[in-house]
Amino acid sequence: MLQEAVLSQTLETLKTLIQTAVENEETITAARIEEFVKRAKVTPEDLKPYADFDHPVEDGYGRKMIYDGGKFEIMAMSWNPGDYSSIHNHGYTQWGVVQAFGNVHHFIYQNRNNQLRFAKKEILTEGAIVKVVNAMIHQMGNPSTDRYMTLHIYGCCDKSGEITADAKNYELEHDRVNHTTGGAFFNLPAEQIYDFEPGPIPTDDVFINYTKLMIDYYQRQEQTPEIIELKSNLIQKLQERICLS
Repeated sequence: MLQEAVLSQTLETLKTLIQTAVENEETITAARIEEFVKRAKVTPEDLKPYADFDHPVEDGYGRKMIYDGGKFEIMAMSWNPGDYSSIHNHGYTQWGVVQAFGNVHHFIYQNRNNQLRFAKKEILTEGAIVKVVNAMIHQMGNPSTDRYMTLHIYGCCDKSGEITADAKNYELEHDRVNHTTGGAFFNLPAEQIYDFEPGPIPTDDVFINYTKLMIDYYQRQEQTPEIIELKSNLIQKLQERICLS
């Protein structure tokens, strides 16, 4: 079912381009969606009504639905300085893109022979567009001192609704991957996780980078006994890995 929404002209253009292609059963790829985004010319001003910079620090970033078209979703994410997503994929997504409106830290990972390694590390500058498919494992964050938003489109011609359901979050400190219908957040609450599987073994540089981001994430929260224990366990795991290297 389509969601009624009052959209800016550029977002309405983007929605219409995607919706027409879906309804006409055209061949849709991430590259095609990238073309639509370029034609629509969405600006940061268009995303302001969906800003969520006051999101709970536990979430890691703000996440708002702009339009739910059943077979596709248009979303806005809000990033304060230091905000990062978990390492994740996008569930049932067959095609999609992310457009940056700030200097976005972007890590792409590769799981080969049960080893998680970096495939690419980059900074996306304002206006940059990244293509997204289900098999892509990545992580985004804000390493700058400015806050900004990003535009996200996810779609699946074989499914109607919950496009990003069954997403996988890689929890390296627990050696596992969780399955969730929630966001790509660190330390998800148990009620947002419905299954686990053993995770791939991260390379040293992946685990060191992950530890830094997680410690920063924990430091921004109230230092409860649970948070202190999580930090301690993570640091201990890093020390064990370093000693074995």
